Amino acid sequence: MTVLAIHKWKDNAELIADCAKLGYLEGKVLDPTWGEGNFWTRYRPKILIGTDAVTPKSPIGYSVDFRHQPWADQEFDSVVFDPPYKLNGTPDPEWDEKYGVHIPTRWQDRMALIRDGAVECARIAKTYLLVKVQDQVSSGKIRWQTDEVTNAVLPLGFEKHDRFDFLSYRAQPEGRSQKHAHRCSSQLLVFKRI
Repeated sequence: MTVLAIHKWKDNAELIADCAKLGYLEGKVLDPTWGEGNFWTRYRPKILIGTDAVTPKSPIGYSVDFRHQPWADQEFDSVVFDPPYKLNGTPDPEWDEKYGVHIPTRWQDRMALIRDGAVECARIAKTYLLVKVQDQVSSGKIRWQTDEVTNAVLPLGFEKHDRFDFLSYRAQPEGRSQKHAHRCSSQLLVFKRI
């Protein structure tokens, strides 16, 4: 038997497959930040709807802003929300465009985008809301995305139910002094409606 804990999954698809083993992705599931659909290459729920703000990437054929979704309250058993959570510093041309963070944005605006998206995803989640974020250092301070999302979602009738820490490594940028512990993981928060 595999024990699920802090882990270095190969990719997000392995992480999602392990979430499914715990029953977090049963019933009708929405992924409002589809991108390339990479979350769903190892496990796919029987009913999976994907949308994206970029029309060519949106499996339903039209753009849907994750902050303003056309779905009814609690329409989906589970919602898996993977917002563009990188707090921009110097853009990385290899990765940033793929994840929608290639345009420099103030960290405050990125955090507001994440919070607004989490609140809207909570509205349409009947049982589980899964949110992928990363606590990061920006402008010399730690920006606690895990806390921001938790504080936005709990008053909406949810409790924090689980957390997956996805280990990775990104080198400290050259020429920058380090003021806090380096963040080498992202987090998948699991909230359950109470």
